[in-house]
Amino acid sequence: YKEKDKILNDLDNYIPDGRNAGYVKYIHGGVSRNVVEDIANIELRPTFVSIVDDSALGEEVVRKLENHKVNTHYILKKPQGMGTWLAVFDERGDLAGSISQRPDLLPLLDLIDEKGDEIFKDCDSIVLEADIDAVIVKKVLHYAKKYQKKIFAVISNMAIAVQRRDFLKEFDCLVCNDIEAGQFFAEDFSKTNPKELLSIIRKKVIASQMKSMVVTMGSKGSLYADNQGHF
Repeated sequence: YKEKDKILNDLDNYIPDGRNAGYVKYIHGGVSRNVVEDIANIELRPTFVSIVDDSALGEEVVRKLENHKVNTHYILKKPQGMGTWLAVFDERGDLAGSISQRPDLLPLLDLIDEKGDEIFKDCDSIVLEADIDAVIVKKVLHYAKKYQKKIFAVISNMAIAVQRRDFLKEFDCLVCNDIEAGQFFAEDFSKTNPKELLSIIRKKVIASQMKSMVVTMGSKGSLYADNQGHF
């Protein structure tokens, strides 16, 4: 019995170069997709401009958003158009490996060139994933200025975003979490309490010439500061 138990336990162990029994779970993600669903969940009516795979999975993403009453009219369907993060967890639930595929969003340029006025003219405001292709960011900023719309930046890859500080100064507000804020300002805020972090962010926003920032801190809440001294 001891030998049998040992064999069964060995079968449970994750073997990187072997075949492993387990289960696969698909979870719709992506910073922008998450944000647009959250906006819809508070009973606003957002329009989502993005790309999904030309596949059953892409169709499922669109269908779920439509069920949340998101306007999906401007979602393009392209082969490998959707970013994907594949994560493998071992028998203990720890991350054993991952692969990230960034989407090719450049086809959105043609869409925005063709229908930019239609998309942005009557919107209340714009939320943009600010680390996507720089040419797309510039194009959306152009329409935000043209129609005097407030534009908010969210981040999926802060390593890219920190290289675009000049872009980010043009946004009305940068929304990120405390870890991302630490990356942005090259500091470690992991042990900083909300009051201490607020004092730091107030000074950083003014020094960096950002218009304003919202920094979320999970269960500790969130904080706001702008370059006019409001917080």
